[in-house]
Amino acid sequence: MNPATVSVRHMIAADMERVMEIAASLKEAPLWTRAAYLAAMEAESAPARIALVAEEAWEEGLTSSENLEKHPSGTEAHIDFEPVTARLKSCPVTKPGDSAADGAIVGFAIGRVVGPEAELETIGVAREAQRGGVAGRLFSALAEKLRRMQVEELLLEVRASNRPALGFYRSLGFEETGRRPGYYAEPFEDAVLMRLRLQ
Repeated sequence: MNPATVSVRHMIAADMERVMEIAASLKEAPLWTRAAYLAAMEAESAPARIALVAEEAWEEGLTSSENLEKHPSGTEAHIDFEPVTARLKSCPVTKPGDSAADGAIVGFAIGRVVGPEAELETIGVAREAQRGGVAGRLFSALAEKLRRMQVEELLLEVRASNRPALGFYRSLGFEETGRRPGYYAEPFEDAVLMRLRLQ
């Protein structure tokens, strides 16, 4: 999948079936309930959360900017800090409450904000769309929204055995800050703690 044909928007209730289908197909993804996803979309939730989905662009062959012009409700998200700048391109993010576009959902991401810190709670990409830049687009949009909220650091935890995820996060500039022994079950293993400075 060409990253230029993927756009990012806010998750809405109509996305639930596809989001849960993608999560269930990924052994690394947390198994959230429908209620948990719906709570993540609540504008007044505490702590605040950002829930995004990635989908195939509205029209094949158009860049993200061209699709943004065709769908003016979107706002352009730019990442202007290193090391993400060198690797990720901008993508449109539509406003909360906008109806879903016609493209198929291929990924999702949810972040939780607590003061000057945020946690990347989950990011998942459909197997058929992996290694196509989707995770990078989702991260780019999420990081930009966090920066606008004055978030200074983004934290996450990942299974010690999940080498693809560890490699992806390191490529974005995340640094390992510690481990939680035996944090995960089925299988039982450590969690690697990572941090990225956003400001």
